[in-house]
Amino acid sequence: EREREKKKKKREAMSMMMTKRTPTSMRLGGKAKKTSKTTKSTKGWGGGEGGSGDLSKWYGAGRKLYLPGGLLTLDDVPSYLNGTLAGDYGYDPLGLGTDVEQVNKYREYELIHARWAMLGAAGAIIPEGLAANGADIKGATWFETGKVLLEGNDLNYFAVPWGVVNNPLPLIVVLGAQVGLMGAAEKFRVDKTGPPGYAPGGKFDSDVFDGLDTNNPGGPFDPFGLADDPDLEAELQVKEIKNGRLAMVSMLGFALQALATGEGPYANWSKHIADPFGYNLLTVLGAEDRAPTF
Repeated sequence: EREREKKKKKREAMSMMMTKRTPTSMRLGGKAKKTSKTTKSTKGWGGGEGGSGDLSKWYGAGRKLYLPGGLLTLDDVPSYLNGTLAGDYGYDPLGLGTDVEQVNKYREYELIHARWAMLGAAGAIIPEGLAANGADIKGATWFETGKVLLEGNDLNYFAVPWGVVNNPLPLIVVLGAQVGLMGAAEKFRVDKTGPPGYAPGGKFDSDVFDGLDTNNPGGPFDPFGLADDPDLEAELQVKEIKNGRLAMVSMLGFALQALATGEGPYANWSKHIADPFGYNLLTVLGAEDRAPTF
């Protein structure tokens, strides 16, 4: 009972800190993100009032949890899930987090995978959709792209919506360039450094990267100034992680669909929309001719 009361007081103190919301841009491991000295109110996407909504729904002791209040209370949530991270619903049934530091590491991994999954999901659907509507795209179905574009030891690397430019490059050159560029970008991110360069906002010097958050750097990577309003930034981080988690599940679904039907997500979606009761999970799994064709 004494330990329970101690945890309750600790959470109440955390809730008071979150209510003040002074550093809403502080997220990962309590590290402050470098922001501009003047905070501006960001307008909405349609030019309306804009700004953030009620952040207490997503952060702090009063945030939403993964089960309704009658089934789950804050006392049932591990103490290391303290509501400071975007998308913290108190969900860790296997106890993988163990402590705040470990949770922050997992968040970094989750966020990077989520961003790749969002790009991957768009890359899986859009080319196939364009090809289905008349665009001349070779290898538009995501699991056939490499097989179609790889000819011998060359790769037709430059695909555009209206076709594939004949631009064969040695695969080893493409691989080396990708590893080198991605490795350099990742090292800059981890070291919180970077070279001078140009962005939509204009020229910037290398010191613009000093002190930036490795997960949400902002600076040249925020040409529209969305992070200038720290409350709006906190809300956008929630939207990003929620969409990223959905994208990771989607990519898993795309892979399982491809194994079951031999088709891409756009083809599966089109057939389901055309005949929802005749083409769905149950009918596909129950069909005899569902063997993959690749």
